[in-house]
Amino acid sequence: MTTGEARVEIDPAAIRHNLGCLVDALSGDSSPEICAVVKADAYGHGIEHVLPLIVDAGIRSVGIASNAEARRVRELGFSGRIIRVRAAAPAEVAGALGERVEEWVGGFAHAQVIAEIALQHGVEIPVHLAINALGFSVSCVDLSLSAGRKELAAMVALRGLDVRGVCAHFPSEAVADAQRGAARFADEAEEVLGVLGQERAADVQRHCATSFAALTVAESRFDLVRIGAALYGDSSAPAVWQRSALRLVAPITSVNLVPAGRRIGYVGGSVLDGDAIIAAVPVGYGDGLPRALGNGRGSVLVRGHRAPIVDRLSMNALAVDVTAIPGVRPGDDAVVFGRQGAGEISGVEFERNSGEIAAASYSQWGRGIARTVRSGAVGG
Repeated sequence: MTTGEARVEIDPAAIRHNLGCLVDALSGDSSPEICAVVKADAYGHGIEHVLPLIVDAGIRSVGIASNAEARRVRELGFSGRIIRVRAAAPAEVAGALGERVEEWVGGFAHAQVIAEIALQHGVEIPVHLAINALGFSVSCVDLSLSAGRKELAAMVALRGLDVRGVCAHFPSEAVADAQRGAARFADEAEEVLGVLGQERAADVQRHCATSFAALTVAESRFDLVRIGAALYGDSSAPAVWQRSALRLVAPITSVNLVPAGRRIGYVGGSVLDGDAIIAAVPVGYGDGLPRALGNGRGSVLVRGHRAPIVDRLSMNALAVDVTAIPGVRPGDDAVVFGRQGAGEISGVEFERNSGEIAAASYSQWGRGIARTVRSGAVGG
């Protein structure tokens, strides 16, 4: 029980467990390097909580999106590789030179700007050349087009770029797509290496797999894999060892008997068929909860039992029906995401009920709601 406000609970033991299982799952005769992705403040889990566990697992590469994340990683003492997992604006590239960020290059115009920044500062900037082999079509060169091949040749000729990788990104999570995409990426990456030439291509890494592909299609792993969701226990890959590392918990603020026929919350909210005991929970769409969870589509856990969300959600509160749960009182914990007792609001359930990927919400919760660290928190 708590009398505080909504909180996000992070479980380091779950992340440590996931990391150990990931290292085991990806080990073998040709183990790829693991790049642990900590963008969006480690998917809302907190870089300061996750990075030490990554280092302890022996992982020496991390993926970031923003310069603030790169600085935070260095401030925490990380001396390994930092790979940006999106194309950066020119000011970002210049601002990240001190952190030695390896940049994602999205086409010739982008490469040209990065090369100019490198020459202005008298350095070589490490880069990864993004190609559209997997059909992602964002910030990448399409080698199926003659113009794309010309772009590639022009990029490789630029001074100031130290090519460290050839990369791509899967647009879907389906085994057949990953298999086809990996085969095409292999061919196009080989073409890029050929344009680079034997000497420059010697240490260039090929990478396209994120968690789902890496854990389901071995041929997608190549030289490096970018692991985000599985690190936090939320990949759609059939890896039964995954443990969710985050709970969203809020204390019930009020419990009231509401008569049949009353509407709960805003217009469009549920109309009660019978008398009900309704509890208010102080978290809503302003905290990153999708309104689609309302009107009975989603539930929370109270005293280990499911309580359906019966309103449409307001900005900072939601209403749940606790009629079937004896003894509910103000101050009781409602678990909006994660485990409580034997019950769980899982990422799969959350996505099914909200129509959004769970990460779209929990990456916001972890950055906007007070965060606490509790080993074993996932177990409730």
